[in-house]
Amino acid sequence: MNHTTSSSRRLIYLLLLLVIAASVALSIVMEHTAHNIRRNETPLLNSTIPQMRYLGDFESALLRYQLALDKRFTDSITPDRFQFLESMGRTELDATIAQLRPSLGDGPELGALRDGYQSIVRLTPEFERNVDRNPAAARAVLIKMNEEVKLLRAHVDDLQQDVENAIYDNGTMANRAIGWITGLVHVFDVLALVTSVFLFYHVRARVRMEDELSHQARHDPLTGLAHRRSFEARLAALPAVPHVVVLGTIDRFSRIIGGFGHAFGDRIMVGLAARIRAAAERSGGEVFRLDGANFAILYRMSCEDEAFRQALSSLRDEVRNPYDCEGHEIYTTLSLGAVTFPLHGATPHTLLRNADAALQAARKAGGDRLVVYSQQLNAEAGERLDMESLLRHAVERNELELHYQPQQALLDGGLIGFEALLRWRRHGKLISPAEFIPLAEESGLIVAIGNWVLEEACRQISVWQAETGQRVVVAVNISPRQFAAPGFLAHIEDLLATTHVDPSCLELEITESVMVEDAESAIALLHRLRALGLKLAIDDFGTGYSSLAYLSRFPIHKLKIDQSFVRNMHAVSEQGAIVQATIGLGHSLGLTVIAEGVESETQRAMLSNWRCDEIQGYYYSRPLPAASALNFLEGSLQLQAA
Repeated sequence: MNHTTSSSRRLIYLLLLLVIAASVALSIVMEHTAHNIRRNETPLLNSTIPQMRYLGDFESALLRYQLALDKRFTDSITPDRFQFLESMGRTELDATIAQLRPSLGDGPELGALRDGYQSIVRLTPEFERNVDRNPAAARAVLIKMNEEVKLLRAHVDDLQQDVENAIYDNGTMANRAIGWITGLVHVFDVLALVTSVFLFYHVRARVRMEDELSHQARHDPLTGLAHRRSFEARLAALPAVPHVVVLGTIDRFSRIIGGFGHAFGDRIMVGLAARIRAAAERSGGEVFRLDGANFAILYRMSCEDEAFRQALSSLRDEVRNPYDCEGHEIYTTLSLGAVTFPLHGATPHTLLRNADAALQAARKAGGDRLVVYSQQLNAEAGERLDMESLLRHAVERNELELHYQPQQALLDGGLIGFEALLRWRRHGKLISPAEFIPLAEESGLIVAIGNWVLEEACRQISVWQAETGQRVVVAVNISPRQFAAPGFLAHIEDLLATTHVDPSCLELEITESVMVEDAESAIALLHRLRALGLKLAIDDFGTGYSSLAYLSRFPIHKLKIDQSFVRNMHAVSEQGAIVQATIGLGHSLGLTVIAEGVESETQRAMLSNWRCDEIQGYYYSRPLPAASALNFLEGSLQLQAA
């Protein structure tokens, strides 16, 4: 585009230079031609054309003189009258000779005229003497004088013809000059027309380009929707009537990109943007793309209006429809957060903050839903920010501690180990893991906290082994984010080397979600952990991304049945069937199966009948602080010794 623009600009400059050069050249030629015409016309007007008039006057005077002679010969006038006319004729002839001198000069033409009429005048006395006495002699003189007049008139006619030829030649030259100028004017006009057309085309193209740049400056280049700055400007200019601001995000869109690539994701995004725009505009909405998979929609209504509910329902239904792209059927949903202007904020900043709080609430609730803003959301968001700030300092302030929940073997009822469970004690009060673990996951603090848990578990294993002389197995939950963090394996290796803990005493519990991003890398890492001598278990089996193909390749020792299945397995037959199937699957793969959340004798008996290997839950023991866990351990050892 830049090369084309530069070429067009150079062509415009060249045409403009040609037009300027042609204009200057035309001006010079016209001035030169006009000067030549003026130079040729000046003598024509000043001498040549008057010469013709003076020659006519001379000829008229000569004829009147001849007429006077004829009248005297025929006695038509008296001698006195003839003398008067003859004197006047000579005077008039002298006057015309004087008038012709500026144009003819004193050359032979003027001399011939003057000599011719003077020869006539010299014969006049002889004519006068004989006119009365000897008419024959007078007639001979008159004939001679008429011959002189005829010759003189012929000479005058020649001079007049010369004048006419000069006028004609000058006119021809002027016509040629005017024709040359006219041709130049036509050439200049054509050149100016071509330049004007090209300039018009270029200006029009420039206007189109500026319009396109202006559109691009206000719109997202991928989807063609107005972008964030346009959205914020639109919010700043809202009239004082109710509007609904909706922020939305396409749920789990990163999985589409991770599975099929960014180019595929862009094509999906274009199609989804068109759907969202069409659905929103049917209800009078304006759609903006903020960034990534995030959109904003502006409706001229209130959140309480039934029309708004219908509009959002139609929008979500439209997005839920499967999208067929390159042979892949893609299913998508929307998480939406809505606020009402000006009820929930009068400025763009406030509206966006509150709408985002509602959107985050929708995402935390699992997505595919609409959450309308309330002040409680901001309060919760503020509390989460405060909690995150406090959690960042929990390790350095020694506020974290581990509690240990015993695990029992169903075969003999003996203790097989503990699961280390993280607790946060702040100002003497324990904060529920359900409150801070998701926050740690979301903020990334789980990596540092998880490392601390591993270090504390290894330290506690060393302490218990020193005090009891027995091997104690401790299971530690590993977050998917911690598992995928750079340096996780190196940290485990350093920890084992520095604490000298038997690797078989440390059991790492991972969830199936580690397979979502990069299953092959996860499998390779598990093999390296297994090579260190660590025990590996799948935690919360059946609640996540389950794949028997991957499960068969995992170098694990144990399957852990999630408590959500155990809790109601005696009352819900389907859940009991799942537990039985999981136990059978684990045994068929050569794995140990442990059920968590066992709280009653009924549950324990059912699991024992189904040949489950181990249990964990309140029925056997609640999670215990380290000192209480040591007492539990020592009591179990005494029972085993007895």
